[in-house]
Amino acid sequence: MDTVLYVYAVTRDAVTPSCEAIDQTRHFGTVDADGIAAVFTAVGAEEMSQEVIDRRAADLEWLGAIGYRHQAVVSELMKLTPIVPLRAFTLFSSAAALRDYLAEHHDALAKTLDRLAGRQEWTLRIELEPERWSEALVRRVDSLRDLQREIDASSPGKAFLLRKKLDDEKKRASRDAEQQLVGEIESAIATKLACDTIAESRERRDGAFPQINVLLNRDEEAKLNELQAALAEKYAEEGVTIAVTGPWPPYTFANG
Repeated sequence: MDTVLYVYAVTRDAVTPSCEAIDQTRHFGTVDADGIAAVFTAVGAEEMSQEVIDRRAADLEWLGAIGYRHQAVVSELMKLTPIVPLRAFTLFSSAAALRDYLAEHHDALAKTLDRLAGRQEWTLRIELEPERWSEALVRRVDSLRDLQREIDASSPGKAFLLRKKLDDEKKRASRDAEQQLVGEIESAIATKLACDTIAESRERRDGAFPQINVLLNRDEEAKLNELQAALAEKYAEEGVTIAVTGPWPPYTFANG
């Protein structure tokens, strides 16, 4: 049977994980190239052809199972050695082709491995409770605060019309205020942790809440939790919740 190599990660050391492979076996292999390596599983070329992948793109059970096993392998490798995690369905035609890739990109991959060594990715997800965040906008934005003062001093009829205007102005101001909030939290992270950060806006995340990804030394998890607790207390009145998840393989920082 013709095979291709399903590659999970580029690694500093040629190690293999103790978990289930993408094909539900425990078969792993490595390719070395001058001090760096790649970890793979050989799979049937036909079952992982582009035609099959395209045809099963809507099969959520199949995709989810592959994504789950891929993530488990990458997470296990992360415990063993510095890694550059690769996206699911990274395929090479042969060991020779994979070795050529490692050789061609050796310096960049080695530099990235050095940068990621001893570090893990964590995510701070910034969630906004709509009603309290809407109220907080008035305190954050000067023009909204002025409009609210005008409403408070107006007759009932005029106040009714001004409240409609306030609602419209809040919608326009919300994006800028949200970006300001993310910037404040990112600045607090830089002060407390002095680590690399990448912020992802609501627009970038297709409407989901914004988040900040951090690349943290393995021994600094306690400092991250302290910061999360302090931020939660600071922003609770504004309806802001900050959820920390991780550690993750450093996908967000692998291409930096």
